[in-house]
Formats: sequence, C-alpha cells, structure tokens
Amino acid sequence: MSIKLNDNAMLQFRVSKVFQESEERKGCLDFSVDGRRLLVCDHSAMTIFSSTRQVVLCRVNMNHYLPEVACFTQQDSRALHSASKHDFAIRCLDLETRKRLRLFRGHSRRAHVLVTQPGNDNVFLSAGRDDKVFLWDLRSSTYTHRMKKLHSPLSAFDPAGLVFAIGRDTERIEMHDVRMLGQRPCSEFVYQVNHKAAWTQLQFAPDGKNLLVSTDHSWCFSVSALDGSFQQSFAGYGNETRQALEATYSPDSQFVLSGADEGRIHIWRADDGKTVAVLKGNNVGPVRCLRFNPRDTLFVSRDHLIVFWMPMANGVYDWVDPLKPGQTVSIKEEKIEDEVSIPKAPSMPKPMKDWGLDRQGFGTRNWRASKKSLPAVQDATQDRDRDLEEGEIPDD
Repeated sequence: MSIKLNDNAMLQFRVSKVFQESEERKGCLDFSVDGRRLLVCDHSAMTIFSSTRQVVLCRVNMNHYLPEVACFTQQDSRALHSASKHDFAIRCLDLETRKRLRLFRGHSRRAHVLVTQPGNDNVFLSAGRDDKVFLWDLRSSTYTHRMKKLHSPLSAFDPAGLVFAIGRDTERIEMHDVRMLGQRPCSEFVYQVNHKAAWTQLQFAPDGKNLLVSTDHSWCFSVSALDGSFQQSFAGYGNETRQALEATYSPDSQFVLSGADEGRIHIWRADDGKTVAVLKGNNVGPVRCLRFNPRDTLFVSRDHLIVFWMPMANGVYDWVDPLKPGQTVSIKEEKIEDEVSIPKAPSMPKPMKDWGLDRQGFGTRNWRASKKSLPAVQDATQDRDRDLEEGEIPDD
C-alpha cells in the first residue's frame, strides 16, 4: 500500500534524515528508474544512497573531473557524468567496479544537461554550454545525431521515450520525434521573450501532458506538450540571488514543487496553480536541487545539506495499491460477465415415522399425546400413492 497524494498529504511532509556530504553548493540529484537508489553529485564526489534505508552505498571521487551534471542510466548500476576539465567529455561509469566503461567526446564546453531515453537502456541526450545537443548510444563513442547553433539549449524526453523536447533562446520549444532524426521538428512553439527570466530547466510531467519550465527568477510555468499553450504559472517564492532553482512534479502529476530561499520548498496544485504548502527544512540557503521519488512517497532536496522528506508517521492518509513497474493508470469499462444460474438441488422427501420403534420408548399416556401431534404413517403413504400415475409401481 502507498499514500495517495492530496492536499492533506502534501502538508504532512517532514524532514526524515539529513546528510552533509561536502561544502559544495552546486550539485545534482537523480533517482534510479525503480526509485531504490539516489545519485547525488557535485564537483568533489558522486554518492549513491539507498532510498529505502537512507544510507550511503558507495562514493566515487570526482575532483579530477568537476562534473556539473550526472544521472543514472536506465540501469542503476551505471551512471553518466559530465566534466568541466580537460576534454569536456561525458563518461559512463560502472558503479559496481568503479571503472569507466566508455568516453563520449563531442562537446567543446561542459555539458549541463544529461537525460536518458525511457524504455531504452542505451540512448541518452546531452546539452552543453557550447550551444550543441547530442544524441548518444552507450554502445558507441560516436554520437548518433547532433544539433548545433542552439542558444542556451535545454532538453528532456517524454515518459514514453518517443519524443524529446529542445528549449532554446528562452523563447522556443521544439518537439522532435526520435524516429525522424535529421528532419524538421514535428512541433515548434514560440513564446514572447522575457529578458527578466532566463530558462534554466525543462521537463515533462510524468503523464506526458505538460512541460514544466523553470527560470532564474521567482516563478516557473507549465505549457501543454500537445499544442504549446500556456497552462499555469507557479510564483510567490523567494529567489533574490537569481539562482537556477529546480522544480519537479509529483509522480502522479498533481503537484509541482520548487526550491526557494532560506531552505523553503513551495508546493502548488499543477492544474490551478493554488499554493498547497510551504515546507521549511534544515537548509539555510536556497534549495537548488529537488527530486521526487518515482515510486515511493519521498522527495529529496539539496543545497549544502541533503535532506530526505517523508510524510509524518502519525498522519491520517488515503491509501492506494502501488502500481507495478511499467504499469500505468487507465480507466476502462468493466466487462460484466453473464450471470450463470446454478440449479437448486431437489428437495428430499420427508422421512416417514416408524411408530413401532418409537412406541417402545413411550408410555401409554405419552404415546397417545405424541401421536395426536404427528401425522400418521398411512397418510404419508396415501399421499405418495396418490402422485403415482396409472401403471407406475412404487419403489418399495
């Protein structure tokens, strides 16, 4: 059983555990596909946590690469990370052996976005500060597809893994079909330029219907993934230093969460933008990274501290059965089966009374009284003979 997320449940989230891994403010968070592992990476180290036990599983030194971004592949035993030094190449790391599996060269400046294709163990996207976007295959060191001359590109895969979105110039979103690489975008949405707020993050909602765009100002917004129309704006949180604060969806796409100044986390309804809760954690500065577990009722925030958030144990919640891996919620008409009529068992005839045996246990006085209250044997025999047809012989 798992908790059904609603307004009351979101109000009950509290800090469950706190880690202080390093003094680095910049970093990234990523959950594995099954939600059992959490990846935390900054310039000094990559740390893998167990989401269920909330303990450190392993740590890999990153001082030689100074990565800006890292993520799991579709297999939780492998991770991708960028590099801010040397050749700016992307590296695939085996977390069990802690050895590099492959090197992906192509970016002339560091990559700031890494996303894997859902449902595919090998394909991932990278967007870099060199205004280029590459599509890679883990089985080859050479890129599969390249898009260049994209100013400040952002990228994201849809939950089905069929389409990826490219945000560029803080005014344009392009939708590309992975089956038609090299062709023009299948959809393109252009928005009015807002020079006061640069786009910093692009992500699909878990149900694939909307896109969430984060900015370096004190607001983020959602647009339709089908026609690009504006859906909702989520504002009212502090961001005085104009940091690239991350926002995220809840797994059911009902709520939007965003980090804010002074360790606060704001929560809104995704459909109407109404503020549901403002949570205060152990962080002192702005919450830069935020991720919701895709399977469990848990999310993690990051600044100097790594904070695990879970609902209070003594809260009152609605419970639902958890989905199986790969299962989605669907509403279908129930098939009503025809009722099968089961014939009733025939009633057995009432046994006839043998007065000869019962008379031995009765006295003369009691025998006469009981005989008046019970039918005579000959009456039952006459009724049975009366039901026989002409020429039919009784059983006895």
